[in-house]
Amino acid sequence: MDARRSRTPLVLGIVGAVACLALVLLLIISVTVGILVYRGGEEGASRPAGPVESSPVESGPVSTGSATEGPSAEADPSSDAPEEGGIRADELVLPPGVAPDQPYLELSTSEDGPVVDVFRDFLCPPCKDFQRIQGDDLIQLALDNEITLRVHPRPMLDATSDPPGYSSRAAHAAVCAYAQNPEKWFPAEITLFENQPGNEGLPDHELIYLVNEAAGLDISACQAEGAYHVWLQDVVEPAALKSVSGTPSVLIDGELFTGDLGRSGTLKEAVAAA
Repeated sequence: MDARRSRTPLVLGIVGAVACLALVLLLIISVTVGILVYRGGEEGASRPAGPVESSPVESGPVSTGSATEGPSAEADPSSDAPEEGGIRADELVLPPGVAPDQPYLELSTSEDGPVVDVFRDFLCPPCKDFQRIQGDDLIQLALDNEITLRVHPRPMLDATSDPPGYSSRAAHAAVCAYAQNPEKWFPAEITLFENQPGNEGLPDHELIYLVNEAAGLDISACQAEGAYHVWLQDVVEPAALKSVSGTPSVLIDGELFTGDLGRSGTLKEAVAAA
């Protein structure tokens, strides 16, 4: 009994020492955290209180005076182009050989043959039928330079795909092929119509694969950069809306072809009679 009483002060002393040590450690931790929070607050005060946003770009027609040709065209150092380089989302970049206000790609030139303007959308089912029925004749007439062929790749059905924008992306992929080699437009458009999706569209990697396989070109960088989207939206489509009511549509020397596009040979006959 006396031995137990003699150990009691020792136990109490140890407990007290541990409590004091814990209190000292807690005090040190509190002071350290306070210093860190204070320093962090000073550093935070020197930075903007949120994401840095660029100045909004005014909407409206793109000025053709600032157009550049091809995705590798040199940027104007006085422009508001991104510091890291590349194409601005609002910048009008023209396919090679295309004038600033030109809403079409000219695939062939004939000195005495008619001018044939073809308006199509890569998501338009009747346009796929047009390619199947009239495409071979049209391509052959162009390759033989019997016509001046102008194609208008419309993004008319952008809003109908889910997600929106497939018409523009498919047209852009074909324009990327044209930009590398104008003759590669034909295999690009053929494969895009042959593999026409429903309203769900195709992702960019599938568009790139299809065009690469059909045309033997690597359009991946061009498609990712998206340089020609402004041209499609702000030049091609507005001009098409003024010229025709839908797709597919064909003008021969400026006159709307009203024959049967669903019957083989009708377009070739109309060209011969022009």
